[in-house]
Amino acid sequence: MKSLFKRRLQLQLLFILLAAVLVAALSVLLITDAVKSAEGVVLADAGRTLTAAVSELDQQYHDRINADSAWLALPVAAQDTSLRGVSLAVLRSYPGAEGGYYDGSHFLGYSYPTHDTGEKKTDVPTAELNDILATISQSRTTGTAQRILRGQHDIVVIEAKADQQNGFASWTMKRLAGRSDPGSHRRELLLSALVLAALISIAGTLATGVALQRGISQIQAGLSALESDFSHRLSARNDELGEISNSINRMAGVRQKLEADLRREDRLRMVGRLVAGIAHEIRNPLNSIRLSIQLIERRLGDHAVRAEDLHPVIDEVDRLSALLTNLLTFQNTRRPDLRDLPVAPVLLKCVSLIQPQAAARNIEIRAETGPSGLDARFDPEHLTQMLMNLLLNAIEAAGQDGIIDVRIAKHGTAALIEVHDSGPGLTDEQREHLFEAFYTTKAGGTGLGLAVSRELAFGMGGDLRYRNDRPGATFEIELPDIAYANGNDTHR
Repeated sequence: MKSLFKRRLQLQLLFILLAAVLVAALSVLLITDAVKSAEGVVLADAGRTLTAAVSELDQQYHDRINADSAWLALPVAAQDTSLRGVSLAVLRSYPGAEGGYYDGSHFLGYSYPTHDTGEKKTDVPTAELNDILATISQSRTTGTAQRILRGQHDIVVIEAKADQQNGFASWTMKRLAGRSDPGSHRRELLLSALVLAALISIAGTLATGVALQRGISQIQAGLSALESDFSHRLSARNDELGEISNSINRMAGVRQKLEADLRREDRLRMVGRLVAGIAHEIRNPLNSIRLSIQLIERRLGDHAVRAEDLHPVIDEVDRLSALLTNLLTFQNTRRPDLRDLPVAPVLLKCVSLIQPQAAARNIEIRAETGPSGLDARFDPEHLTQMLMNLLLNAIEAAGQDGIIDVRIAKHGTAALIEVHDSGPGLTDEQREHLFEAFYTTKAGGTGLGLAVSRELAFGMGGDLRYRNDRPGATFEIELPDIAYANGNDTHR
């Protein structure tokens, strides 16, 4: 249902097209029916006219031969002249009808008194001569016969009535011109115009649908390109979708400007946070150094200065030095020396280095070295620094009698090192600022350990991320390009 709703425009166009096709089909049926109906009316009227005419001709013939006993002895020319007078008198009452008689070998008494040229016509129409004879021949069997001839421009109706005793026949013919019914012709024109309009509607609907579908596809492609490239712009259009394209381009321009402003503000915030962090971290050691020197100054007056009085000063100087070292590491990390090495020895070395601090808090460290022979491409010094930072943080988070799990696993084409502690985990706010420089929740921390570690991971082509596994927290180091030492499964 949702898919149909998304395609409702195509469905609407389809329904419009279907309606146009049905209108066209209905128009064709109406035209055909109208033509047949009009033709039927005209033919029925012509048939009645010719039936009456041929019956009257036949009656007048029999009256003539009954009134003249010497009729059959008259020459053919005399019979023709006499019967022409009869047919002229009879057919003058039937406009458009022509006809006469046939004695089996001669046409007699042919006339066309209402011929539209105004000239007297005495020749039997040669074009329909064979059809007239065929109709007369049929009437000799059936008594009366009628034949309809449909030409390109007109319709001809022929009717004959024969005396079955002597074979003498009367016949009439009427030509129905194509323009004989102006009303029918107008209806045909109107219905033809309706069909033409329906066909134009179909063509217009198809053209509109195709153009609209192409325009929507272009807009969709442009929106997809905008997802990855804010500088992309949709091509200009001159149709109804042009305003939509222009609006999208304007929106993209505003979005690009907003993105630039946000990035600039983000950089300014980062610089401000960095400066505030540095100032805060430097102020605390300086205050401690100042207090220590003031103490030494007082003891100098009492000649009671001791060597251990200088230890706080030295410790704070070392702390400042470490802070500067971390800053330099964060800003200008040494280019990693990537080599294909086994991961487990580096992990075990870090665990052994950190073991005394864990034992002091009764923290259990459980290490799983993963598949045998699992190698990865990394810088051992950088990986050692990252693991030490994570393990020290885990000891702080796990607390007294806690547990730390360290595990090596294969993850697709990468080696994954997980460091999990049994501590309380991180809050939503802590997770949001987790890898930001100078953000820390520890009283004596600098907030650079995780930030530096992540930069080291990026430098080796890997990643450092946090996974929320409450209770506790899990940090993952991803090292790309696994290579097994036995050569059976190598990914490069």
